[in-house]
Amino acid sequence: MRGSQSNFYIFTLARLISELGSSIFKFALSLYILDITGSAAAFSMILALSIFPGVFVNIFGGVLVDKSNKKKIIVWSELISAIVLFLLFFLFQNYSTSLILFTSFSIVLSIINAFFSLALNASIPNLAEKEHVTKLNSSYQGLGSIINILGPILGALLYRKFGFSDILLFEGTSFILAGIIELFLIFRVDEEQQEYKSYMEGFKDVWRYLKSQETVIYLLFIVVIINFMLVPLMSVVLPFIIYKGIELTATQLSWIQAMWSVGFIGGAIVVSIRAVGNKVINKLFVLVQLQSILIVMWVFPKLSNINLNNHSLIVYIYCIILAIGGFFNAMTNIPMLTYLQLHIPEKLRASVFGVVNTAIQIAVPLGIWGYGLALEKVNWTIVVSISGTLLLIVALLAHQNKPLRSFFQEKNDG
Repeated sequence: MRGSQSNFYIFTLARLISELGSSIFKFALSLYILDITGSAAAFSMILALSIFPGVFVNIFGGVLVDKSNKKKIIVWSELISAIVLFLLFFLFQNYSTSLILFTSFSIVLSIINAFFSLALNASIPNLAEKEHVTKLNSSYQGLGSIINILGPILGALLYRKFGFSDILLFEGTSFILAGIIELFLIFRVDEEQQEYKSYMEGFKDVWRYLKSQETVIYLLFIVVIINFMLVPLMSVVLPFIIYKGIELTATQLSWIQAMWSVGFIGGAIVVSIRAVGNKVINKLFVLVQLQSILIVMWVFPKLSNINLNNHSLIVYIYCIILAIGGFFNAMTNIPMLTYLQLHIPEKLRASVFGVVNTAIQIAVPLGIWGYGLALEKVNWTIVVSISGTLLLIVALLAHQNKPLRSFFQEKNDG
């Protein structure tokens, strides 16, 4: 118990330092690229090119992570990322406007981060007792939401005050500090699951496992569908509604989007309570149904008698809807992630998460592209209404699926 508690504080501190630094760096990079090129397309190109290597790592790297010492992967990923950023700092002095330089280093950092993320997500059950895994996941996911709010704000402030060059040093230093702190993590390893097989045998084991677990495949399929719809709705449709459909200001949009993270933090705190987490696991898709209804409610300005010139009231209502949606999202995602972590065999955990990540990384850009086209051709109220309805149908079917309900019931009883 004592080791588990110390891991909780060490893990939280390390993630705060590393991921806050990463968020500041990414936002500052976007500002810098826009400053030197004046082109949003240039940054989107760098972002797109950096995604593809991560997809390949998720497909093929999971087996390597499962066969390796995950603590070493986590620590070395931090330290190598620091070295990469310090190297970028020195090259930046002479090649400050080279898009090739930024693209190359973004790709390298993406590859390192993909290995890091696989090792980290697969390791969480090794850092805490079974009954505390949800608490650790809640802390990690809630911290991510806080960083999503603070990162861009601090990134903009530090970029304007110190410039991009100093941010590279700051980010490199944050990686080193996180790596040193993570040396003190205590990993519990299931020796019975440590098998030494060839890479190809390990790769085949993953697909044998997935073929034998139809319920897990069905669950992962639903997760991909939800991400295919929910991520574009939040990143493309909501900004379009607020900024173009209703013509609110960018500041008002930022407040509305921030409320999703605020709600998520609240949900993460509540679900970290063990009794709540155990009760919620059998109601996951009921919570998804509630989220789908909240999405349909995004159309309220067009279907109610609210004065569209009363911007304060519209912002207030959207903030409430988004905060509740974020709350339910945390109550859904964190228990689901915890159950997958606990019940996928340790020797296959990173590999299975790699398959899931790959599917999501392919589905989300397709969803963003599809929703972008839909908004150009169809009124946004129809897009939102159909999306919410389809998500509701998916959640209803999932909740009524007996093998899936039995899966969660059995695991909960176990």
